[in-house]
Amino acid sequence: MNKIKIAIVEDEIIIAKTIVLALETIGYEVVGAVGKYNEAIDMIAKNTPDIVLLDINLGTKKDGIDLALEIKKHFGTPIIFLTANSDSATVNRAKAIKPLAFLVKPFSQHDLYSAIEIGWENYNDNLNSNPHIVVKVGNTYEKVMLNEIMFLKSEQNYLMLTLASGRNILVRSVNEQMLQNLPTPTFVKISRTYIVNCKYITTIGTRTLSIANLELNITKAVKEELLLKI
Repeated sequence: MNKIKIAIVEDEIIIAKTIVLALETIGYEVVGAVGKYNEAIDMIAKNTPDIVLLDINLGTKKDGIDLALEIKKHFGTPIIFLTANSDSATVNRAKAIKPLAFLVKPFSQHDLYSAIEIGWENYNDNLNSNPHIVVKVGNTYEKVMLNEIMFLKSEQNYLMLTLASGRNILVRSVNEQMLQNLPTPTFVKISRTYIVNCKYITTIGTRTLSIANLELNITKAVKEELLLKI
């Protein structure tokens, strides 16, 4: 069985090193440990961890919860929050991210192990339980299975969902709103107009990709992201 790959974002160096040692002792693979907001984004983009252990207090204006929102938006990587603050305001902000767990410092190696194993098991159970979104179509609400969506096309304040069945569904939404409900390891925003389901991509060229008999333009950065996911 492959080791769970874990990234650490913790601005206190001694604590970060202690966590690295504990994780490696248990048998996890640590792909990196950084303490700054921008460093964390780069680390996650380059190493694609399975889980991010993220300290809420990073000693900057943007805290770990702000960073978690960026991670969820761009990568979809599940989060385990680490914090010395367990006040209700912090907990309520953190809950909105839907983290795998919330560990209050100081925590033990056993606490780490339990949070990672239980959180990872629940995360994978959710991924494998026929995930779907609910969209409003006219005056009714409809359940759409994620694995049926081939791509989404932005049309001003609306999105056109094209399904594998050939059906098109027009919903009142914009790309950024919809992305919050889509698993980003599977769905990728390739331009201001299109979000694609990677499983339906047939070819990726130098500057274009093919999906559902369409050829869509992509940037070099998007191409590199897609090659990691198909």
